Amino acid sequence: MEWASEATDLSVVAICDHNTNEGALEAAALAHRFRVDVIVGQEVESSDGHILGLWTPELIPAELDAHETVARIHAQGGLAIAAHPFAPRWWHKHGLCRGERSVYDCVDYDGVEVANSTPLLFLANFRARGYHRANADRLAATGGSDAHMLSVVGTSRTIFPGTTQDDLRRAIEMRTTRGWGPSFQPLRAYRYARRVPEIRMRDAERKQREADRDNADAGA
Repeated sequence: MEWASEATDLSVVAICDHNTNEGALEAAALAHRFRVDVIVGQEVESSDGHILGLWTPELIPAELDAHETVARIHAQGGLAIAAHPFAPRWWHKHGLCRGERSVYDCVDYDGVEVANSTPLLFLANFRARGYHRANADRLAATGGSDAHMLSVVGTSRTIFPGTTQDDLRRAIEMRTTRGWGPSFQPLRAYRYARRVPEIRMRDAERKQREADRDNADAGA
C-alpha cells in the first residue's frame, strides 16, 4: 500500500492473490491510511484457467470449472476477468495456467486482460487485444501488472474515466476501459526472471497449505 501510494500514480489497486482474498481484505481495512482505493479480489485457479474475481469478499473454491467459478463471482456481486489469456503452453510448468478460446467464447466473463506484465507475454498480450477487439461488445479490456515484486506494480494497468473503484466498476460494466502496458524494460524483465524460482517455490508452498487446509476441513 505504501509503494502504490508513494511510488506510483495509481488511484485504485485490485489485490488478487491466488485462491485467497485475505491479503486484499487486510489491505482494504488499511486503505483509509493511504491515497489509493482498494478492490478486494482473488485470482481463482479454476479447472479452465485463472479467473480474477473483483469485488469478492467471500472466498471461491479452486478447481471448479469456469462457468461455476464465474457464476459464484457474480453471485456475490463481483466481476470476472479472464486472466493472462493466450499465455504460451510452456508457461504452464511455471504455474501460468490459462483457458482456451472456446472457454472465453462461452463463459459469461465481464472482461479480458489484454495487458499483463509477466515477462515474455508480449505475444499473448497481442493475441488478447485481438480477441478483445472481436468481442468488445461483451467484454471490457483490462490491464494488470500481475506483480510478484513491488517494482512491477502499475507497469500494466486499466485506464478508465474517474479515480475511484466505483468509477472503475462502472467503466468495466459499460466496457469503456482500456488496458495499458507494459513497456519493455530489459532490466525489469531480468530481475523478474531471476525471481521465478522463488515465485515457484512460494507457489508450491501455497498449494501445500491449501491441500493441508482442505484435508483438515474434510477431517472436521
